[in-house]
Amino acid sequence: MFVETGNARFWVEDEGDGPPVVFLHGGLGDSRLFEPQAKALADAHRCIRFDLRLFGRTEAPGEPFSWVDDAIGVLDALDVERAALVGLSFGGGIALDVALGHPDRVTALVHVAAGMSGMPVDPYTAEQRQRDDELEVDLEVWAPLGADDRIRDLWQSTPDAKGVPDGAEPRARDAARPEELQCPALVIVAMHDPPAQIEVGRALAARAPDARLVEVDSDHYLTLREPELVTGLIREFLARG
Repeated sequence: MFVETGNARFWVEDEGDGPPVVFLHGGLGDSRLFEPQAKALADAHRCIRFDLRLFGRTEAPGEPFSWVDDAIGVLDALDVERAALVGLSFGGGIALDVALGHPDRVTALVHVAAGMSGMPVDPYTAEQRQRDDELEVDLEVWAPLGADDRIRDLWQSTPDAKGVPDGAEPRARDAARPEELQCPALVIVAMHDPPAQIEVGRALAARAPDARLVEVDSDHYLTLREPELVTGLIREFLARG
């Protein structure tokens, strides 16, 4: 279904009943990156996934926007007062910023192979940046364990594949201050990620007041490569209450 908020129409999947969990996907696909976890956890939670602005089926004009405001707008449109946030990669950085900027709206944070504002990661070599085939370059860096048709299809839902409307510029986000995080956090690191990406997760786990770090033998597509493991980690963490 579509939900309208903040001058955009967001594609949303909403299934299950119970305490809400909102999934924010990464920059290499759309909300399907969390399909295994959302469907499995719907037996105990209201699981909400949506395609971020510029991704997948979400429709938005060429205007400046805020990733954080978009997330809060979707929560408001769905009458969700408070929720656990589960973010993968780029979406994990957004989830962290939402938790820091709107602590009253977030009950828990799951940060999966994810980013952090103020700690940029650029794993591409000069040679890779000069090549024309963005898909193959991204797969070299983020899918070193191999890419199947599903992973390649997910990439087609990204702004790199679809293009970005003129003027659709995200507003700058301040550097995150994880020391101020007020909710518990589960930080999951993918051990076949670029070293700088791994360091982001470890830094967040070290700096946040109440964080648990788990390192998984996978690459950046761990929600698809290790679906049962990732689902189990999230389920156990959320059961802490």
